Amino acid sequence: MLGLFLGAAILGLIISIMEEGEFPGWEKMTVCVLAAVIPAAILNAFLPPELFLVGLAVGALCAGCAISALCGMSVQRAAIAASIYLGINVALSLTLSALLSR
Repeated sequence: MLGLFLGAAILGLIISIMEEGEFPGWEKMTVCVLAAVIPAAILNAFLPPELFLVGLAVGALCAGCAISALCGMSVQRAAIAASIYLGINVALSLTLSALLSR
C-alpha cells in the first residue's frame, strides 16, 4: 500500500512538472499507477525474466492512456510521463535490491 502511494506521489510530481500546474489528485494518480503496474505484473508473470522490458512497455502504454483520460493530457505527453515514472520505478527497485542484498 505504501508503494502505491509513493508511486502516485512520484507520478503526480512528474505530471505537475510537465504541466506546470498543481498535483492532479491522489485518486487519479493511484488509478494511473495501478494502470501501469497491473498489466506489467501480469505480462511479466508469463514472460521469461529477460523480457521484463516488454511488460514495462505495456505498462507505460496503459498508464499513458489512463493519464491522458484522467488528466486531460495528450496521449504522447502522457506516455512520456508514464515512461519517466516507470524508469524511476525500475531505478529505485534496482537500487533497493542492491542495497538489501548486501
